[in-house]
Amino acid sequence: MPLPLIPIIIAACGAAALGAVIVLVVLNWERILNWFTGREKLKNADRDHVAFTIQEKLASGNVKTIQGIFNKRTNEIPDGIQYESETIDERLAEIHHNEPLVIYE
Repeated sequence: MPLPLIPIIIAACGAAALGAVIVLVVLNWERILNWFTGREKLKNADRDHVAFTIQEKLASGNVKTIQGIFNKRTNEIPDGIQYESETIDERLAEIHHNEPLVIYE
């Protein structure tokens, strides 16, 4: 994963209108995968599009997860969603394994 993308994607998340936060007890990998699958045409529409998830542990103990499609050329997020969950499942925890940002190319 290219490290220079971390601050750019985080800044883009702050600027993007990602809509309402979906609150869950457990965020699972299947939900993440289904969201990406539903946006496969968008992901493949531009070679500069990459899929990503960012996770942050909140002071409340919950986990904030931002999922989206990021354009490396324009530094914009054409689509994204936010979750807040009490926990994440084992598969999603394994994928992030102490990495706040995961890129799926």
